[in-house]
Amino acid sequence: MTARQRKLLILGVALIAFGAIKAGLIFWYLNHNPAAQAAQRLSCDPSRGSCALPGGGGLRFDSAPEHGKPFVVRLRDAAGAAPPTADFTMPDMDMGFNRYTFVRDGADWKATVTLPMCVSGSRAWLVEVRHGKDAYQLPFQVVR
Repeated sequence: MTARQRKLLILGVALIAFGAIKAGLIFWYLNHNPAAQAAQRLSCDPSRGSCALPGGGGLRFDSAPEHGKPFVVRLRDAAGAAPPTADFTMPDMDMGFNRYTFVRDGADWKATVTLPMCVSGSRAWLVEVRHGKDAYQLPFQVVR
C-alpha cells in the first residue's frame, strides 16, 4: 500500500467515524430534548375583561385591540424567573412572527403589542401565553 493510499484510507475512516458520531448526537438530542408543552385552550376573551388562568393569575388587555394600533397586555401574578411571552396568530392565516416578551410592571408583567392588518379582513386572533412550563391559548377579536 502506498503512502497516498494510506492517507486516503485514514481520511475515509475519519469521515465515517465523524458521520457516526454526528448521527449519534442527533439521535440523542431528538430523543432527550423534551417537547414543548401544548398550550391549553381557554374560552375566555381577554379583550372583554380579565381572564383567569388555571395556573394562577390573569390576562387582560388595557384597551380593545385594533389592527395597527398599539395596546397593552397585562399578565397578573405570573411567578417565575424568565419573562413570559405572548405569540399572536390568526387561525388558518400566516400573519408572520408576532411574539412579544413581557416586562416587569410592578408586581405584574406587561407587553405593548401592535397587530398587523389582515388583508382578508379577518378580525379573529389567538394569543398564546407561555410562562415557564405553563402555556395558554386564548381567542379574541380585534375591533376593526
